[in-house]
Amino acid sequence: MDGGNNSDSKAHVLEIPIPGKKGGTRKMEFRSEEDMRNWEKAYRKSRWFVPYFFVGIGINLILYKMGLDIGRNLAIGFVVGVGIPILSMFALTELHYRVFYQKK
Repeated sequence: MDGGNNSDSKAHVLEIPIPGKKGGTRKMEFRSEEDMRNWEKAYRKSRWFVPYFFVGIGINLILYKMGLDIGRNLAIGFVVGVGIPILSMFALTELHYRVFYQKK
């Protein structure tokens, strides 16, 4: 049992606005500053996963319209067809976070 005597018992509070409620916020407490930063990063990035996944699907569509038909080979077609959207989702959300949210 800790009993609250730990020197790092100071909680770090993060206030997150609640969509749809005017002036409404949700307070979340974290044990460390690093936990708080990691959660905030994941929260900010998660909203962009689906739009950037669709960007990857659009890239696949453009490749197909340009004449690159990799669907004839089942294994390579699967890797490219799934890999491009997933890669674009993670790469573009990380880029988006670093450009717009990361404090310099």
